Amino acid sequence: MSKGLLISMIGRGNYRKTRYKFEDGTEIEKFLFGSALYSYLLTRGYNLDLLFVGTVNSGWGELIDLTQDIEDQNLKKKIEEAFGKISDKDKTVEEGELKEWISAISEALGTKINYILLNDPPQPEEISQKLLKLFSENDYSKVILDITHGYRFIPYAVSLGILLLKNLKDFELEIYYGFLEFQNEDGTRPVLRLNHLEELVKLSQALGILENTGDFRHYYKLISDNQEAQQIYFRIETNAQIGDSKIRELINTPVNSEYVKPIHEKVKNKYLKPLRADRTEDRLKNRARFFFERGQYLKAVLLLHEALILLVGRLKGMIGSSGLEYSEREEARRYLDQLDYYEWKVLKRLRNACAHGTQPQSQDRSNPDAEAIAEARSAWENEEKFKEVMEKSFEFYEKIKNGEIKV
Repeated sequence: MSKGLLISMIGRGNYRKTRYKFEDGTEIEKFLFGSALYSYLLTRGYNLDLLFVGTVNSGWGELIDLTQDIEDQNLKKKIEEAFGKISDKDKTVEEGELKEWISAISEALGTKINYILLNDPPQPEEISQKLLKLFSENDYSKVILDITHGYRFIPYAVSLGILLLKNLKDFELEIYYGFLEFQNEDGTRPVLRLNHLEELVKLSQALGILENTGDFRHYYKLISDNQEAQQIYFRIETNAQIGDSKIRELINTPVNSEYVKPIHEKVKNKYLKPLRADRTEDRLKNRARFFFERGQYLKAVLLLHEALILLVGRLKGMIGSSGLEYSEREEARRYLDQLDYYEWKVLKRLRNACAHGTQPQSQDRSNPDAEAIAEARSAWENEEKFKEVMEKSFEFYEKIKNGEIKV
């Protein structure tokens, strides 16, 4: 059975007993909201470990709230002894005492309980280090974050650490807040699951994927009901033919949330509209530029090489409207070779080197292409030189397209 982790902050303590009301109407009375949330999630079938975060001056004794239903007398005695050591409010908590206290509660609940004991005032680095250590030793399918108690900045520090880990670990995130500041008409305090914050986290991750890879599938799953985004992306990535109407529909997809609209406008202009170039070769060139700017050089050089072949083939009438015939592309490639343009010689050899992992080389120094081979080899071995060659190749493409270079 998959396991989740409930992370809850502990403040200075002296909490009053509070009746919390969850969104489904469930009411639970506890001193510490984390205890109420734990009880609630158990009724929802969650299988949880616990993590409590607090300082040496936090009210760790409040965790006794978790043990009110314990009936075993031996466990009760053990808990009372540990509680006596931890509940003195005039002294700071020591590691050994806290470890004994947490161990007693863990045994009573039959639940694994972790803790992060921080200095007072705490340093954010402490939180990050201890979170990373915990997650390096455990895999969780779900993380539930309670941001109700504690120093104001501790929930933020924990949240940012969790967001970092979410990029490394595959878990779902739920965020809860117990509104101690607000009282319902019936005297209960409302509990909210902060779904919108969870949506923003997912959207941020999807936008990160889109920015770095051009993959818009995750983004579209979140912002719309578009069922074709997956297939459209597949066809783009496999360099298959795709009608402009499909790209247009993708761009004009209605979003399912009002707050997403301004985000989607930016996404359309930055990532999607370049896919709508009139010609296949321009779409390939735009994709090449996209990947080049993100350091995905293999994709970039392959796409630009292919774009140039299509461009010249169309200009010379060698390639039909579909551009799918291999023989037509080969004819265009041979024609480009015969034109003897230096920029093409370099790009072609750089493309082959990247595609096959073999160094461009010529044994014959009298070879008329020796200089181009040497430049391609230099670009294959040096990133700055690679960038220089690619920029020249993009310029070469535009000059052919605009008629500045005759083919």
